[in-house]
Amino acid sequence: MRMTVQGLMGKNVDPLRKLYQFYTETYIHKEIRRTVCRNISKTSMDFSSSPEKGETSPRSSSVPNLKQSNLWRDQPAVRDSGVLQTLSPEECKYQESMFEVIKSEMSYLRSLRVLTEHFMDSSDLNDTLINMDKKTLFSNILRIQEVSKRFLKDLEERLDENVIISDICDIIHYHAQHNFPAYIDYVRNQVYQEKTYSNLMQSNAQFATVITRLQESPICQRLPFMSFQLLPFQRITRIKMLIENILKRTAVGAEKEQTASKALDSVSKIIEECNTQVGKMKQVEELIQINGMLEFDKLKAVPIISQTRYLEKRGELQEVNRGGTFLNIRTKFTPVYLFLFNDLLVIASRKSSERYVVLDHAHRSLVQVEAFREDTAVPSLEHCFSLTLLENHQGRQMERVFKAPTQSDLHRWLAAFPNPDDPNNDQEEVIYEDWDCPQVQCVKQYMANQADELNLEPTEIINVVRKTNEGWYEGIRLSDGQKGWFPVANVLEITNEHVRRRNLRERYRVIQAAGMVAKTRSIP
Repeated sequence: MRMTVQGLMGKNVDPLRKLYQFYTETYIHKEIRRTVCRNISKTSMDFSSSPEKGETSPRSSSVPNLKQSNLWRDQPAVRDSGVLQTLSPEECKYQESMFEVIKSEMSYLRSLRVLTEHFMDSSDLNDTLINMDKKTLFSNILRIQEVSKRFLKDLEERLDENVIISDICDIIHYHAQHNFPAYIDYVRNQVYQEKTYSNLMQSNAQFATVITRLQESPICQRLPFMSFQLLPFQRITRIKMLIENILKRTAVGAEKEQTASKALDSVSKIIEECNTQVGKMKQVEELIQINGMLEFDKLKAVPIISQTRYLEKRGELQEVNRGGTFLNIRTKFTPVYLFLFNDLLVIASRKSSERYVVLDHAHRSLVQVEAFREDTAVPSLEHCFSLTLLENHQGRQMERVFKAPTQSDLHRWLAAFPNPDDPNNDQEEVIYEDWDCPQVQCVKQYMANQADELNLEPTEIINVVRKTNEGWYEGIRLSDGQKGWFPVANVLEITNEHVRRRNLRERYRVIQAAGMVAKTRSIP
């Protein structure tokens, strides 16, 4: 039974056309409910949401109007065809998972058009920008929009073939190989986009006025300009999650499983390259910034900027200086600032808000740390650790004692210098075995402030391997195995053991599929 897109949707299309930002928010809400809901048979497809009140339509476009609040099974053509009586619940969920890719791509393209037609094409905004700033601010967004159009066109054609969608992962795989690399160029420029936008808002009053006025238009639905700028990277990561959802519902050993695995592999490579490019750009920017902040007053200068160097951790500590006699022990604390790179440690004192004078430095491999303990408990020496430079800038061995602001900071500095001969015996810190670790789900986005922290997006699942009593977890993100710290306030613990095991099984299924693709690729 062949159907057109319009036929599938029926005559009464939803007049409220959600922007992708609202669509994604709804999707995230469903996923969180799926994970923490006691009725574990529910899935993200089983929760439908109502349109937001007060939403208005963006300017007209050729994007088909899928009913954003409806599922595949709710479409008139699907109900009238009688296929719902012939498909099993799992087969229906498989259809829903593919249909969600199509729905979300339509919503995504709609938001892209707001960015290009409402913002980029605004004559008022263009009058406030020089060509270089405009090019940086919008990057290759027109190319991204064209990629979305082509992708959606192929998805629509597949949707037109039959009420029951045969497969869409082959389409995703093709576009990931031939068109999605455009996302890498866009994401690579993201660091400069943010910097240019921030500078323009601070130094160009006319630009700030026009942007504010454009944001207040009903077409933006009260969303800021930056939310539209960030769409491409959000979309490519969301596609990966949607493929994983399809893969979970694909029959084991079926040909479609291999197709889904290939799609997941190709999209994962795009995301990996995006992250690599963003990381490289940020590392270079960070090194340039730090190089301008450090003053080697009485020391021989060390070249900070290097192609192989990157910052791992930085922060202010108190250096402990013990003096006086046995009966009159005085403890003096001096603020210092540590810059820890992958191959270098720099110890400095703050000269001003953005200037530091280097006190000492050593190669990373010549630094050892251990928790500082004394025979007599001294409250002022809590959260302290000793740091030994086996060979400092003068070629001498130097030992220093530092006090961290909190217990959590102490643990993180010790973890930054792993010492196998000094196991952590602090009973106030809870460390879990891999088989017994709690599992949490991100419910609020977290952007890492340190290199030892994890960026978290809502719905991501993390296995907790360490807890501190000050509101920090160290965990392993299930989606890619990345390890790092994150605040407790941004996650919700999954207490249902059945749900926890299901998450692990689903992740294992995805890992298996990825391994299958890798094995196939290695065969000559």
